[in-house]
Amino acid sequence: MPEQPPVMVLVTMQRMCARLIRLGADVALKQGCPLKVVHVASDPNVSPSQGKIDAQTLNYLYALANEAGAEMNVLTSDVLVTAVAEFAASHQVKLIIMGGGEQASGIAETLSGMLPGVKITVLDEETV
Repeated sequence: MPEQPPVMVLVTMQRMCARLIRLGADVALKQGCPLKVVHVASDPNVSPSQGKIDAQTLNYLYALANEAGAEMNVLTSDVLVTAVAEFAASHQVKLIIMGGGEQASGIAETLSGMLPGVKITVLDEETV
């Protein structure tokens, strides 16, 4: 039987993204599919002062992803939505879970337009 399309969780360098990984793990388990955790950092060759990676937080998120049986990927790009869309398309993702925030609705809307048929779930801080 072919593997189900993975659930993708989009995280930032914040410890509170742990709730997104936990929710993604629950959804993936219920659907019997793999979980992919993705962080997009700015390309340091283009904008060295933007999007610095906090090694301690990254290690924490890697550990959580590992506990959840997920694959964690760190991508570098100055265009977050393009990097996420390309990753999602290449892995045939059908669900993306991301946190809320100032730019979340715009990012979700853009991703929806770039990835027809992919459900984008934005969780606000009160969810989970």
